[in-house]
Amino acid sequence: MKKGSTVSLLVILALVVVLPATAKGGEEVKAPAAAAATAPAAAAAPADGKALYAAKCAMCHGADGMAKKMAAGSANFNDAEWQKKTTAETIEKTVTEGKNKMTKWEGKLTAEQIKAVAAYVKTIK
Repeated sequence: MKKGSTVSLLVILALVVVLPATAKGGEEVKAPAAAAATAPAAAAAPADGKALYAAKCAMCHGADGMAKKMAAGSANFNDAEWQKKTTAETIEKTVTEGKNKMTKWEGKLTAEQIKAVAAYVKTIK
């Protein structure tokens, strides 16, 4: 590439980066990513929770929410009655503190991750 072409390319690149960041009159405009970063985490919780569940929970509780042999005695998350009587807060407490053979996840997952897993478990049917 010729030197003049390189300079032109750099000028165009600079304009693409700088111009959208300023509004008419030189006022700074927040980038769209900043707005997305302030969106409530709960909106993304089921998707994040699904990935966390698959990575951390499904080995015992099953991908479909049916407890595997190693988790005998634990609830089947796809049971309509269990879903009806169990709140996300109860699930969060169990994940945080552990229960019976289940290890506690406090310190291994953040509070936000635990909320995400609980929100996902509530979607299993």
